[in-house]
Amino acid sequence: MRTNRSFLAALFAATLLAPAGSFADDTSGKAVGRAAILAQKGDYAAAQKELDAVKSGPERGPALVEKARLELLQGRYADAVKTAKSAAALGKDTKIQAAPIIAEALASQGKVNEAIDAVKDVADEDTAHRARLVLGELLIRSGKRGAASVPLRRLVEAYNDDTINDRDAEGLSLVGRAAHLLRSAHDANQAYGEAEKAGAKTRVETLLWRAELFLDKYNPGEAGESVKAAQKIAPKDPRVHVAMARVKLENAMDFEAAESEIKQALEVNPNLTSAYVIRAGLALRTMDIAAADAAVKRGLEVDATNLELLAMKAATRFLADDLAGYEATKKQVLSLNPEYSAFFQIVAEYAEWEHRYEDIVRMMDEATQVDAQDMKAFATLGLNKIRLGDDDGGLDALRKSWKKDRFNVRAYNTLNLFEKTIPGEYVATNGTRFRIRYHKEEKPVLERYVPRMLDEAWDSMVKRYGFTPKMPVSIELYADSEHFSIRTSGLPNVGIQGVCFGQSLAALSPGAGPFNWGNVLWHELGHVFAIQYSKSHVPRWFTEGLSEYETIIRRPEWQREEDPALFAALKGGRIPPLDGFNRAFTHVDSVEDVTMAYFAASQLVVFMADKYGFDKVAAMLPRWGKGERTPDVIKGALGVSHDEVDRQFREWLKKRLARYEKQYVPDLHAPPLDEARKALRTDPKNPKKLVELALALFSDGQKPEALAVLDEALALDPKQPDANFVRLRLAMGEKKLDDAARILDKMVANGHDGYVLRMKAADLAEMRKDKTRMKACFEAAFKFDPSQAEPLQGLYDLAKEQKDIAGQLDALRRLSLLDQHDRRVWVKLLELLVERGLWEEAVKVGESAIYVDVSNTKVHRLYAKALARSGRQVSAIFELNSAILTKPEPAEMTQIYEDLAKGYDKLGKADYAKQARDLAKLVAPKG
Repeated sequence: MRTNRSFLAALFAATLLAPAGSFADDTSGKAVGRAAILAQKGDYAAAQKELDAVKSGPERGPALVEKARLELLQGRYADAVKTAKSAAALGKDTKIQAAPIIAEALASQGKVNEAIDAVKDVADEDTAHRARLVLGELLIRSGKRGAASVPLRRLVEAYNDDTINDRDAEGLSLVGRAAHLLRSAHDANQAYGEAEKAGAKTRVETLLWRAELFLDKYNPGEAGESVKAAQKIAPKDPRVHVAMARVKLENAMDFEAAESEIKQALEVNPNLTSAYVIRAGLALRTMDIAAADAAVKRGLEVDATNLELLAMKAATRFLADDLAGYEATKKQVLSLNPEYSAFFQIVAEYAEWEHRYEDIVRMMDEATQVDAQDMKAFATLGLNKIRLGDDDGGLDALRKSWKKDRFNVRAYNTLNLFEKTIPGEYVATNGTRFRIRYHKEEKPVLERYVPRMLDEAWDSMVKRYGFTPKMPVSIELYADSEHFSIRTSGLPNVGIQGVCFGQSLAALSPGAGPFNWGNVLWHELGHVFAIQYSKSHVPRWFTEGLSEYETIIRRPEWQREEDPALFAALKGGRIPPLDGFNRAFTHVDSVEDVTMAYFAASQLVVFMADKYGFDKVAAMLPRWGKGERTPDVIKGALGVSHDEVDRQFREWLKKRLARYEKQYVPDLHAPPLDEARKALRTDPKNPKKLVELALALFSDGQKPEALAVLDEALALDPKQPDANFVRLRLAMGEKKLDDAARILDKMVANGHDGYVLRMKAADLAEMRKDKTRMKACFEAAFKFDPSQAEPLQGLYDLAKEQKDIAGQLDALRRLSLLDQHDRRVWVKLLELLVERGLWEEAVKVGESAIYVDVSNTKVHRLYAKALARSGRQVSAIFELNSAILTKPEPAEMTQIYEDLAKGYDKLGKADYAKQARDLAKLVAPKG
């Protein structure tokens, strides 16, 4: 690092320099030391009391500096300015320490020019490293990046000439921050590493700065570790809570946890503008425009020139289709900072959530004009051009980004995929409607089924929507989950099976794993219609619900079976009102909650289509495209208010799920730990809230405390079902079978029997090797809830073990309608049907099995046999040819050619039959 260097380009959204990470830095004296310890613990009132007690002497200056930092941390900006100015008047050293605090406090109120003057006053002093850093940051905020490089490079020079040495934890941290601002990610990370070796592992400031660097470079995992370390040091620090909120969102889109962090941050500092940025973003993710506006307004009351908040205001206006408001805010931002290309990145983040890919490309074009060195903007431009099918234009932008920013992993991964992997492993076919990309090894089989199914879906949707999307639509099928993830996000693990960008869609292919590829493609193609017909204005809940509806009406086995979770959410008040239904997708605790959100949305669309007719449901899309808000869309299309539709839906849902009213359905939803504690404080004798706290404690790894809280809940209400159920699970996990049996019997006696209890009883019977009891429990569980697959899987396993073919067949028939993705179910069912000569049923099952296991030779052969025996010789031959393309072993290949020859004989095609027999001899195993 101590050499001449080229500062690599990366996006930096200028924000205020945070106050020092440890209140004891650069201070001495017992009072200041005690105050530092109290401040880290979050006892800010006691810390200030210690500092106020220092009335005179050599500790007076440091005490005032620390008091000013404390006031700054709590958002008492005017007080911080006043206190720091008092410190500055006491001498040169305290003036150098106080000037950055004055500047930060002034800038936090939007007084940027005054802030610059405050640090310029001391910036030439040899020891004014922090003042130079603050000056550089403020100049960047003002759109003077060139001028900012002068004070920032002086920090780097101080490092290179050993003015800042390898024992100076604070100084090295400042160097790292300067390098980040100068767009040199490598040097920044190196400096932070050296700072930590020098002792900065206990500095909140350093840890948060490093976390910001990691987030900037798409490394939320490392960012999370840094923030967790900071949280251990200063658990109530509002900056830490804001950073944790960002990490929660980046790592897991955990909206509830992020909201909890922001609440805690604002309790300490109600004027923390970065907290209002995140609060506005949380609202925008659910398209709660009013809440987003309110958060932005509150933040701008503190700092009317805050660039991030103004960008959030623009994002809100953009998504509200207030283009005049958007343009006016954009003009305001660029007048404050003509180089602030981050404005477009911030707006684009929320535009992407609403499928506005064409708009994002336009925004990134503007961003690169505002700042031609913003390589993150070039990367975002490239990724979104590719999403719209412009691979060449996208790759050109990505190459520009990568040339100057060698730390953008999204650009690196995507370039590797398109320049190396795709040319070597994938091939595309072009048609009028679709451009389809296949893996080379999968193409021979998939091209026999995918275009045919897509054409069927297209014809159906064009007819029913009365709308034809722009053609061709790009369909990309990836045989490797990492290839798919990088194609969709630039990162290797997105954890989904398909995604639609409006004009293109990408999905896993059958080679990537066991799932129903037909279901996924049909679902994603539905998004093409919804996004384009609504001009990218369709709410997330509606487009997901509509695509789920499309698969439900296509094949009965293509629907989700999430009734218990839906019932629990309905009962627990977690299904949002219709106008805010997007919250069902954002405010979730687990993958299961996301699945439930999809299902809830599908049921809402099913209800509306059944009640009002699909034509009226489809007519909602162009209304959104005209900029109408959801209440107006519903009123205009359905003729009733959204509140009335919401009421009707809940009544319909309550009737449809009525079977659960008479049985116990666990509701183990746990709020964030801090929220659970607060909820209990308002009602400390509420057993349900105690259970929720226990669950939150279990999730946080605090098992002993969780068990104690659970005992407290049961002491208040020995029959509390969720508390008893958690105890049951614990007993079974610890193999305390007698305890588990007692809890189970007690719950049944208390009237809490149901599907879940019967399944637990089946598990208990299995542990005790009681097969008769197991079967009875599985049958009872299925009777309680016929929508669940697990008891049928158990009944099948028992029937197979007992060689009960009829029992196996019965279980598989029912199971196939519930488990659309399990290849084993479909193959075994098809096999049993063919063995028993149930040809017509086997044909129907064979058609479904193709969508689950299209590369399985056995599926094609069994399906072909059923087709042939039911008189469909041409289709049977088609399947046998597909079987050949799956590359079976020579012996099986020989049998397939012999079957083909028989099929051609029945069709009177002797020449083809002869060719098939000749090929059978040719591929037959030798010897």
